[in-house]
Amino acid sequence: MLNKLRSRQGFTLIELLIVVAIIGILAAIAIPQFSAYRIRGYNSAATADLRNGRTAMEAFFSDWQVYPSSNAAGTPGAGLAYTNATVPAAIPIAALSITATAPSAATTITFPVSANVTIVVSTTAATGASYVMATKNASGDRCYGADADSTQVYWMNGIIGQPLTPASVPAAVGNANDLAGVVGAGNCGVAPAAPQLTWVTIS
Repeated sequence: MLNKLRSRQGFTLIELLIVVAIIGILAAIAIPQFSAYRIRGYNSAATADLRNGRTAMEAFFSDWQVYPSSNAAGTPGAGLAYTNATVPAAIPIAALSITATAPSAATTITFPVSANVTIVVSTTAATGASYVMATKNASGDRCYGADADSTQVYWMNGIIGQPLTPASVPAAVGNANDLAGVVGAGNCGVAPAAPQLTWVTIS
């Protein structure tokens, strides 16, 4: 009879506390790892959009001998920020269309931009002979940049929860690398603590 009663007692308080402690330890390990994994995914989307944008820009230049900017008027110079912001029931991929006045025509380039990624494309004033472009996912913690005069992709820390701003992108100057070692501006290079303050190449 005593054995039957013991078999119905269930878990002791010590056993329950041990189980809760184990679950707490696993959660403390898993949650930060999951958060870091998500941020890396957001950063990867911004990097992919930068590389796609660079390919499209070079293809445009091979046809028209001029680079387009993301300026609303399609004129050379400082670009405006384009963000693919998603809404419920919307396809999370939109296209950035940017126009340039080429030597023989006004023409447009279009390429996809991932959800919540902001892109800015600035060209040299008046001529559009060179460009600087940058991307950032609003949920990511890095800004990415590319220059027409370099084959490298650059990065620096960015603020999580904020999109890229035009002030973050240096002005384009022809025949010069406009990103290497340049100090951050806007919402790039200012967070988190002990941030990467200058544009550096991805190793």
